Parts: sequence; structure tokens; C-alpha cells
Amino acid sequence: MAMLEREEIRSLVSDSAGLPSAADYACTGLQPDTRLQEELFSDVISSVCYWSTVILLALAGAGLLYWRLRHPGSAAAPVADPFGISTPPWMMLSLPPIGVAASLSHAAWCAARGRRAWRMLMTAASLIAVMCATTVFETYLTAL
Repeated sequence: MAMLEREEIRSLVSDSAGLPSAADYACTGLQPDTRLQEELFSDVISSVCYWSTVILLALAGAGLLYWRLRHPGSAAAPVADPFGISTPPWMMLSLPPIGVAASLSHAAWCAARGRRAWRMLMTAASLIAVMCATTVFETYLTAL
């Protein structure tokens, strides 16, 4: 309540003195920021960022897949599960590249239809991170 009264008094003082009000100062200060935000978050810039992310993730996924094919490592031996459930090693090696290809193709399909699916790009990036981590662990832990 006291704050409201102070604002009213300030507006009366600035109006009576012939000085511009605080609202005039606020508008001029926000215009450069608003223009910068409009340019940074325009459709063209976000489209360029989206498609460059798709291309970079596709290159990273293809590079890791190429590494896997050129350097076939030993797959982990199936663990003796007390319930009798074990995942075959071929499935563990083939699912992340298939997931990367599927999520990138879905993201490209959505973008071609006018929507951007950033969630699919995050899925592809996380699967690439899993592939990269397993490759690093296989390479350096087997050397120990």
C-alpha cells in the first residue's frame, strides 16, 4: 500500500516538473533488448540451429557406428540371472545405433512438416553419449 502511494507521488512530481515519467525511460531501455531477442529467436535462426544439430548428431552417430564396425570389441558375456532372463549381446550392440537413426529420422520428419522435435534430438544425443561411453570403457578398461 505504501509502495503504491510512493509511485503516485513520484508520477505527480515528475508530471508537474515537466520531466518525463519513469514509463518513458522503461520503453527506450527495452527496445534494443527486444530487437536482439527477436533476432536471436527468429524462425530462421532457430531453424538453422535445429538443422545443424540434426546434422552434427548424425555425423557423431555415424562416426561411432563406423568405429564399432571397424573395431569390433568383445561383447559382454551374458550374466547368469537367477530368473533366467539375459539380454543377448547382439541386441545391446545394435539397439543404440538403431535408436539414434530412428530418433534423428523422426526429428527430421517433424521438422519437414513444420514442427521441431527437440526432445528427439535430446534422445539421439543421449544414445550417442551411451555409445561413446561404452566405446571408451571397452577401449581403456580392457587395456588394464
